[in-house]
Amino acid sequence: MPRLHYLDNLRWMSILLLFPVHAAVVFSTGWFGYYVTSDYTFPAALWIIVSIMPWLMPLLFCGAGMSTKFALRSRTPEVYLKERVTRLLVPFLAGLVLLCPVLAYYGLKSHTGYTGSYWDAAIYFFSTITSARDPTGFTGEFNFEHLWFILYLFVISVVALGVILLGKRQTWFRLNPGRVSLPAQVLLFFPLWLMSALGPGESGYSLVAYFFMFLIGYYLFSQDAVQERLERYWSVLVAAWFLLTFCMIVFSGGILSGNLTLVDVIASPLSPLAGWVGVLALLGTGRHLMNTTNPLTAYLGAASYPVYILHQPILVAVAWYILMWAAPPAVQFVVIVVFSVLLTFACYEILRRIPIVRVLFGIADPGKKTG
Repeated sequence: MPRLHYLDNLRWMSILLLFPVHAAVVFSTGWFGYYVTSDYTFPAALWIIVSIMPWLMPLLFCGAGMSTKFALRSRTPEVYLKERVTRLLVPFLAGLVLLCPVLAYYGLKSHTGYTGSYWDAAIYFFSTITSARDPTGFTGEFNFEHLWFILYLFVISVVALGVILLGKRQTWFRLNPGRVSLPAQVLLFFPLWLMSALGPGESGYSLVAYFFMFLIGYYLFSQDAVQERLERYWSVLVAAWFLLTFCMIVFSGGILSGNLTLVDVIASPLSPLAGWVGVLALLGTGRHLMNTTNPLTAYLGAASYPVYILHQPILVAVAWYILMWAAPPAVQFVVIVVFSVLLTFACYEILRRIPIVRVLFGIADPGKKTG
């Protein structure tokens, strides 16, 4: 089956959007906690967060489910599991040891006035594995931070493989997802919203909800008939997505007035509805307009995963120093985004040239194709 280039393009575009999202969080003091925060806030930072967060991670998990469907066509379950360990578990552990202490160091400096060494901060970080009082980790205590996505994806991939294999063995388990209508696909936001109240979660959705998204990607969005239907109505979906995003921005005005919190906005049904319609719109638009490749998009596609792993500590470090610069918050925001992108890709360029390090940071071997 020919590679769906639009999935690769949507993936690297989503990863790049994390730079402005996390830079916006720096300027969201009082709305959103973070490792490094500015004394100044501005509405545009909030608008960026509520416009992008509802759909970004759901799109990545659905895309992972779709990729798994295609990967299992050419891989045995054993090979697939081995790849998940190499591509997910190893980078997760490496990032936990090498990158998360950097976040803890700047979190300590920002929130506690810490003036000690980096190594003492790293020791403190690991010493709180079983006794962390701050579950966010923003004050220097143990936390997975952005690596939660990799851990969730590893757990979901392993459990989903069992579900998939069990389903294949059951003669009664026969689905015809190609017949699922567009309104029915839109209504899937409702169980996702309900599932997000079950168990641990991140970015507005629970682990259970992300598992459901992965399975939707595997069973539903991987079907040609479903992809064609999303492409046929891509403009309608985009219009609905923009309208719902505008409603999200208006609704989030309650945060600016002090009547709501960001948690209230994310927990409302409007957030998963806007996010889910955004996923449908992007899949349809991607197939219609982005199903091509060139040297630049191929490079960005290969870089997207290691860039995700590297970007957060680099952005936090950059923000710490840029906030010392006497400049308007909007200017600081732009500089943080630009410098973080440049430094992250510079690090990627260095690391991908070191064979042993490539494995630690999920950098694909240039001689191998990834699924």
